[in-house]
Amino acid sequence: MSGASRLPEGAKRRPDRRARILAAAMDLFHRKGYHATGMDEIGAAAGITGPGIYRHFESKEQILATGIRQALGGWLERNQAILTGPGIPREVLDGLIRNFIEGLIADRWISAVIMRERHALAPDTRRWVDRAERRHVAAWVEALSRLRPDLDDRAVRLMVHAGLWMCLCVAYYDSGMNPEREAEILIAMVQAALLGD
Repeated sequence: MSGASRLPEGAKRRPDRRARILAAAMDLFHRKGYHATGMDEIGAAAGITGPGIYRHFESKEQILATGIRQALGGWLERNQAILTGPGIPREVLDGLIRNFIEGLIADRWISAVIMRERHALAPDTRRWVDRAERRHVAAWVEALSRLRPDLDDRAVRLMVHAGLWMCLCVAYYDSGMNPEREAEILIAMVQAALLGD
């Protein structure tokens, strides 16, 4: 390895600037709103000058779209792995519930920003989000249908939507609880609502 490519002893690599910009922007969009957040403010929060952001993103809308696509894409990939895994039907549903709730608590901003700032998305990003949400609901419907053959499709869909909305309150409400404990309470509530446990 050439000496030019090595860092001086004790020096640390700077975190990925693009990731820092995304994290700072999504936090600001969640707390202040998309329209009330400026590019200079995002740069300051990320430790980057405003013009420096444009080396990574063309616009504020692109930052929003990228953050949403990354977060929802991760959820959908994990859902697919759960659905196609070897688990029995109850394990599949429990996995989908846990994936959603733990992801929601880890990235509270995503649901709040999608619900509040959907109109700010470009039409192609909005369509992508709509498709992602339909796939997410369909995964839950498929899993619950296997466990509740006593219910018709409309009832299953109603229960799935109600279960999802039950959890979305954490996007706006900070309980002050330990995240693991918060997740366990919500998981138990959704399981009880869907399965009568």
